[in-house]
Amino acid sequence: MFGHTQPTLDEMREALAQNLMDNMETNIGPLFDAADGMKADLLARGWAAEIAEYLAGSWLAAMLAKVGAA
Repeated sequence: MFGHTQPTLDEMREALAQNLMDNMETNIGPLFDAADGMKADLLARGWAAEIAEYLAGSWLAAMLAKVGAA
């Protein structure tokens, strides 16, 4: 009656979803932006589209693995 009440399952799901969205905006989103910029820079320098995509994707995968390991 007078204490801390347990959050409902729906409240916990909502909190988890909000935390994941916040993490995406602050930690993961900039990595995707950087990979897009890397690919655009490589393309502007005359690299083949397939190679630029591969390099940017490899870099992005490595950075996401580092974020996931932290």
